[in-house]
Amino acid sequence: MSVQTGRVPRWGLVDVVAGLLGFVLLSALVQALVRMPALATQPQLRWALEQIVAGWLPLVAVVLVACFWRGRRSLAADFGLRFQPIDLAIGLLAGLVLRASAVGIAELTRAVSGTPSMPYGGGVGSDPLWFALTAIVAASIVTPVVEELYFRGLVLRSLQHAVLGTDPDAPDRRRLAATVAVIGSSLLFVIFHLDGVPETAAAVSRLITLFVAGLVLGCLAVLTRRLGPSIVTHMVFNLSVAVIDIVTSATSVPSAPTLG
Repeated sequence: MSVQTGRVPRWGLVDVVAGLLGFVLLSALVQALVRMPALATQPQLRWALEQIVAGWLPLVAVVLVACFWRGRRSLAADFGLRFQPIDLAIGLLAGLVLRASAVGIAELTRAVSGTPSMPYGGGVGSDPLWFALTAIVAASIVTPVVEELYFRGLVLRSLQHAVLGTDPDAPDRRRLAATVAVIGSSLLFVIFHLDGVPETAAAVSRLITLFVAGLVLGCLAVLTRRLGPSIVTHMVFNLSVAVIDIVTSATSVPSAPTLG
């Protein structure tokens, strides 16, 4: 389908809310399904329902609808889905810095709360193929693309457009729009990953890490005007967990958090 460059995009905060509602409704449906006794012995099916149906599906659906029905019919033109060779270097550096920051946040939270230190590797487990599918393909490749398209693509740009309004060329307004968009998309990023009220130091540090990561990813998207750097950063951050798990495959301790 051709890119309609002259078409004025009609997507915006309505589409963001639609994605949020779709996520909430599908998550509730999936949680009801996974409580069924028939699924108690089907962990792989439960994972597929929770990750694909409740996680990826609503975000992908709303982005595609916004792009092809209400936008310019190009993910690059609408949401900045573009890559340049330098994005690999930016993403590698930013992803590793974020991983180091996550470790620091976890240790600081642990020190403040007085809880014991937790190892960061979870091991490969008894099924290397399943580990490769979930930890590498799903968590480190598919999830970063899906989440960056929604949060740093649709959400961030919708917030920018909402703040800019009818005066998009004013420098002060552009700075305000960028600030609101980065902070707002970061907060929504945390909310999407919120699983109840955090009750442990590990849960608190994970939410702080998610917010900090959202700020970094949002800044990359704003500064470069494309999603390549944020996607690669997200991939490197999540892939670092799989690498840690492989290195510590002989242990059976809790795994470090990913961004999605």
